[in-house]
Amino acid sequence: MFNFENLDDTTRAAMLEAIEEAEHSGNIYYSARFNEAGNRQWLSLLKQAAREHNEHWLAYQLEANGLMKGFEGAHKPTGGYTIKHVPHTAAETMAEGQFNRFYILGLCKRARAEGISHLIVYRAKQRSEPRQESQSLIGTSLSIDEIEAQLKETKASFNSPLVKPNSGISVKLP
Repeated sequence: MFNFENLDDTTRAAMLEAIEEAEHSGNIYYSARFNEAGNRQWLSLLKQAAREHNEHWLAYQLEANGLMKGFEGAHKPTGGYTIKHVPHTAAETMAEGQFNRFYILGLCKRARAEGISHLIVYRAKQRSEPRQESQSLIGTSLSIDEIEAQLKETKASFNSPLVKPNSGISVKLP
């Protein structure tokens, strides 16, 4: 589980604002691994997690309510196409990545309102084999503008090292 150092009522309110802004601009990510029910319930669950829970609760909801597909198509390395099981970690990876994304965007909103211009990258979840890319970011100070440029748009967020799947990094107030 993540240790979100600044996850309090103020940050949660800002997270909800960030989610609503993303909803209005079409920047909510819906996993291709969601089934129909997952697509219908995702936004509501994400908002509920931001209001009163965490990424662990969100992943549990995806699993317990059967909101992920059981199988998916995939290209074979040698050519052709196959059907395979969706990884058992899919719900956790989705929940962690998107909860962290909106926690960070919410923290940016909060920091800006409090006159803070930079946030600090830290390890929010321990990893047995952390990536060098993630390790090199820990302790760095990033401007709120730079962070928002990476995370506001769904497509841009896929390239952000801050929310890479299984990185375990996040940001905190200085």
